[in-house]
Amino acid sequence: MARWTMPVRAFFEDLGLFGDHPAIIRPEDGFVLSYEALEQRVRGKVDEIGLDPKLVFIEGTNTIETIVNYLATLRTPAAVHLLEDAGNEKGQRLIEAYRPNLILREHAAEVFDAEPPQLHPDLKLLLSTSGSTGSPKFVKLSQKNIQSNTEAITEYLGLTKEERAFCHLKPFYSFGLSIINSHLQCGGSLVLSQKSMMEPEFWVDFKASRATSFSGVPYNYEMLYELGFDPAAYEDLRYATQAGGKLRGELVSHFVEAFAAAGKDFFVMYGQTEAAPRMSYLKPDDARTFPDSIGQAIPGGELFLIDDEGETVTAAHDAELAYRGPNVMMGYATDRSELASDETPDYLRTGDIARRLPGDLFQIVGRRKRFVKLFGSRINLDSVEQMLKEKFGTLAVTGNDERLAVALVSEESDALRRDVQSALSETLEVPQKVIAVRFYESLPFLPNGKVSYLALEQDFNTVNHAPLVRRVWDGFLEILGLSAHQCHTVKQAFEAILMQDGIDETESFESLGADSLAFVGLQIELDHLFAGNPPETWTSLSIATLDEQLASQK
Repeated sequence: MARWTMPVRAFFEDLGLFGDHPAIIRPEDGFVLSYEALEQRVRGKVDEIGLDPKLVFIEGTNTIETIVNYLATLRTPAAVHLLEDAGNEKGQRLIEAYRPNLILREHAAEVFDAEPPQLHPDLKLLLSTSGSTGSPKFVKLSQKNIQSNTEAITEYLGLTKEERAFCHLKPFYSFGLSIINSHLQCGGSLVLSQKSMMEPEFWVDFKASRATSFSGVPYNYEMLYELGFDPAAYEDLRYATQAGGKLRGELVSHFVEAFAAAGKDFFVMYGQTEAAPRMSYLKPDDARTFPDSIGQAIPGGELFLIDDEGETVTAAHDAELAYRGPNVMMGYATDRSELASDETPDYLRTGDIARRLPGDLFQIVGRRKRFVKLFGSRINLDSVEQMLKEKFGTLAVTGNDERLAVALVSEESDALRRDVQSALSETLEVPQKVIAVRFYESLPFLPNGKVSYLALEQDFNTVNHAPLVRRVWDGFLEILGLSAHQCHTVKQAFEAILMQDGIDETESFESLGADSLAFVGLQIELDHLFAGNPPETWTSLSIATLDEQLASQK
C-alpha cells in the first residue's frame, strides 16, 4: 500500500489555476461558468460563511449554488453535511439532532444555532450512512480521507481537464459527490443535470453538452440494457462507471463489450461511504474474465480478507472483506457531541463476504450485515424493520438489491398492504412496485428463537421471483400490444404501470411521486387510450379527471 502525502493542491483550492476553462456547464440554458469565475464566487461565499469553526448543513442539489456553498465551506474551519432537503421530515430530524450553526439553501442562508460546536480539527465532511431512512448516524471524513480518494479516482480513471462529467447523481450521495471532487481535481468540467436517464431530454443534453462520461447505479444500467443503449451513438463519450450495488455479471459483460466495440471503456467500482467512498475498481480487460468481480484496490489502498476475530485470512476460502487506506473514515457520529473525536479504525470491515481471485481481484459472494442496496441507496433492513414495527406491529423485513419484502403478522388486508407500501415508499424514496407485502399467522423462527429470514426470503421468491426489470418491461410489452393485457381506463393504466391495486382516483402522477420509468410507461399507455393526443398536463391531473376526459372522447 503506497503512502499518501498531502497534495500541493486540494480539489477545492486554487480553482483559478485553470483560468477560463469551463468548470460548470448548465445544459438547460447553455450557461458556462469558468474556473476563474467559480473561484471568485467561492471566495465571496467564504467571506459570508466566516472563518470561525461552525457546523454547516447544505441542501445538496445539482446546482451551481450548491457546489459553490460546498467548496467554500471546505475552505473554512467548518464541518459540512450535504442533505437532500432541509424542509422535509428527514431533514428536520437531522437538523434537530445536530443543531447546525448555518443552513445553506440555494440563494438563501439561515442561522439556526449560535452555539459554537466542538469540532475535531481534521473533520471536514459528514455523510449519511443511510440517507434513505433519515438516520442521524453520520460518517466523519477528514480532508485526508476525501482528498486521497479524489486523487485515487482521478488516477485510475485517467482524468484530465478535457473531461466533461454528466452529473445527474445528487451530491448528497457519496457517489455523486466523488464525481464532483475528482473532476475539480483535474480541471475537468461538470455538466449539471436535473434529468433522469429514462427521460429523452437526458440524452439530448448529454450529446449537446459533449459530455465524456456518465455514471449510474445497477438500476440505471438494467434499464439501459432493456432499452438497447448503444454507446457508439455518443461520439464524445469516453467511459461510463457503475457503483452503488452489484450489477449482474452478464450485464457487466454486455456493457464492457458494447463500450469496447465503440472504442470506449466501462468501469465497475465498489465502495462504501465509510471509505469516502471508493475502495476498488474493475478494469475493462479484467471484467472480460471476471465480470462478477469488484476488481482491485484503488491506488493507495489495500483489500484483504479477515476472520471473525479480525485476523488476516491467507487460505483460499471465503471470508469478510476488509480495506485499509488513507480514505478510511474518522468514525461515526450520532449527534453533535461526537464531532470532536477521531475514532479512525486500523482498517474498515465492509460486512461483505468475498473471495480472492487471480491478479489481486476480489468477488463479493454474500453479506454479514443485514443491508441491501436499492436504487443505489444502502438500506439497513434492521432499521427499516424497527421503524415499521412502531406503526404496524409484529413483522419482519428482508429483501435484496431488487426489492424489499415485508412479512406482516395480521389478517390479509389490501388497505393495510397499501399503507405499508406507502410508508416505505415515502421514507425510502423508492417506487411502491419494489415493495412486496405478505400476511402471516406467525413468522417462521429458527431453533434459537430468531426469525428465519432465509425462510421468508424463499417464501417471497416462490411468489415473486422475476427480476424487477423483467417485470416492469413485461408490463411495457403488454402496453405495446405484445400480450393479451389491455388497459381500457386511465385508472387501470396507473394500477398496471405502478403495480398497485386500488389507487385513489383523486391522485395524480405528481401526487403519487412515481418515477421516470413509470412516466415512460404511462405516457405510452395514455397515447394509446387518447388516440395519440393525451392532455399535455396529464401528470398534474387527477386520475378521475383523466378518465372523465377519456369518456368524453368516446
